[in-house]
Amino acid sequence: MTANRAAFDRATLAFLFVLIAVTAARIVALFHVPLGLYFDEAQYWMWSRTFEWGYFTKPPLIAWVIGATTFLAGTDAEWAVRLGAPIAHMIAAAAIFALGRSMYGAWPGFWAGFGWLMLPGVWFSSSLISTDALLLPLWSIALFAMWNLVTTRAWVWAAVLGLAIGVGAQAKYAMFYFFLCTALAGWWLEPVRQALAKGRGLLATLIALIVIAPNLIWNVQNGFVTARHTASNAHFDAARLFNLDELFEFIFGQAGVIGPVVFVVLIWALWRAWRRSDGISTEEKFLIAYIIPPFVIISAIAFISRANANWAAVAYPAVLLLVTGALFSSRAGRRTLAAATLANIALGAAFIAVIVWCPALANQAKGVRTARGWEETANEIARRAAVQPGDLPFSAVMVDDRMTYFELNYYWREARRAGAPLPPVRMWLLHGRANNSAEANDPMRPEEGGRVLIVHVTPAYLPLVATDFTTFRQVEHLTVPLGGGVNREMEISVGEGFAPQPRDAAFEERFRQQMGAD
Repeated sequence: MTANRAAFDRATLAFLFVLIAVTAARIVALFHVPLGLYFDEAQYWMWSRTFEWGYFTKPPLIAWVIGATTFLAGTDAEWAVRLGAPIAHMIAAAAIFALGRSMYGAWPGFWAGFGWLMLPGVWFSSSLISTDALLLPLWSIALFAMWNLVTTRAWVWAAVLGLAIGVGAQAKYAMFYFFLCTALAGWWLEPVRQALAKGRGLLATLIALIVIAPNLIWNVQNGFVTARHTASNAHFDAARLFNLDELFEFIFGQAGVIGPVVFVVLIWALWRAWRRSDGISTEEKFLIAYIIPPFVIISAIAFISRANANWAAVAYPAVLLLVTGALFSSRAGRRTLAAATLANIALGAAFIAVIVWCPALANQAKGVRTARGWEETANEIARRAAVQPGDLPFSAVMVDDRMTYFELNYYWREARRAGAPLPPVRMWLLHGRANNSAEANDPMRPEEGGRVLIVHVTPAYLPLVATDFTTFRQVEHLTVPLGGGVNREMEISVGEGFAPQPRDAAFEERFRQQMGAD
C-alpha cells in the first residue's frame, strides 16, 4: 500500500507539473500567434457581445466563454478571445488523467493525460477558440463520471454525469453521441446497466434535459435554426453519393489529429479486441463503446457525403485511454507509448515552427492563409470607405462573403470605439433568405442602399450584384499580400439605389449560368 501510494503521489505531482507548465506555455504563446482571428472566431466574438440561449449556427457556450475571457482580460484582443481554448484542454487532460488513474493506475493516468496535451490536434486546437475545444473537457468529465457511477453506484456521479452532458450540449450537439455510446455500453456490460438502474440513469437524463432546455426552447422560438444548420453540415447530395475518397480522407485524417503512432496502435487495439471479444476487460469494453458509435456514424456520413476529421473528436478521450491501457502493461508497450508521445511532440513543435517562422510554407494550407492579413485588409477597406472630398458618404459597406463580414466587424471594433465614421457592414443576400448568421443579422436593406461600397470576394457574383442596384460601377481590384507570395484578391465597386431583384426561378437560372460560366 505504501509503495502504491508513493507511486500515486509521484505520478500526480508529475502530472500537475506538466499540466501547469504546458498550459502556461500555451497561454503565453497566444500573445505571439502570428495569425488573426479565423472568421469562425470573429463570428463567435460578435455573438459574445450579447447573451443569448442560442445562436444561428451553434449552441451558446462558446459565446459565453469568449464573453467571460474578454471581460476578465479587459480586452478584445485575439489572445483574450482564444484564452478559453488552452484552459479547456487543461480541464480535459485533468479528467483523462483522473479516469486513466481510476482504470489502470497512477502512471498510466499520467501518460494518458500527458498524451492528451501532446496530441497534434490539441496543439492546434489550443491556439484557437472552437466548439470542439469546449466540448471535449465536458465529454471527458462525463466519461469520468460515468465510470465512477459504474464502479461506485453513487448518486452524486449521476448528477455530475447529467450536468456534464447538459453543459456539453450547450457547447456542441455532438455531445448527444454520449447517449448512444452509453446505450452500447449498457447493452455490452451488465455493470453499466446496474449503474443506470434504480433511477440513477433517469436522474442524469433529467438534469441534462434541464440544462439543455433553454437552448431547446430558443430553437423552437427561432424555427430550429441551429439544429437545421447542424444537420445541413452533412450536405447530402444525391449526385455525389458513395465517396470512397471522402471516407479514406476522413479515416486517415485521424492520424493527423491523434498522431500516426497512436492511430496505428488504435487499429491494433481494436483488432485485438475483435479477435478476443470474449476475453477483453470491462475497461476495454467500456472505452470501445465510447469510440465506435461516433467513428461509425461519421464514417458513414463521409462515405455518403463528406466529413471533417474533427467530427469524431468526442471519441478521442476514450481512444487515448484505450491505447494507453493496451500499451502500459508491457515494457515494449511502454516504449511504444513513449515513442508515440515523442512523435506527437515533434509534430506539434513542427506545426508551431512552420506557423511562426515559415509563412511561405504555412500559407500553402488554406486553413492558415484564411486567417492572415485581415487587419491589413480591414484597414484597406476602411480607407476606401472613408468620405472623400466632393463625394457623399457611403451608407453601408456590402460584402458577398460572410468571412469578410465577420472579420471587418472585428477589426473595425477599435476604430468604431474611437468614433471613426465607418459605415455599417451588411451582407448581400444571394438567395434572398438567410443561410448563415451574417445574413440573418445584417442583410443589406433597401433603406441603407443610397450609396454603397461593395467588396466582392467571389468575382462570379459581380454581375448578379450589379443588377441589384440602380447604378453600379466597378472601381478597382484590391490585392492584400499575406506573405510567402500569397495574396488576398478582392474587387471593389460602388452601387447606388439598392433595389434587389426578385429571387425567383429566373434569378436562380441566371445564378446557375453565371457560376457555370465562371
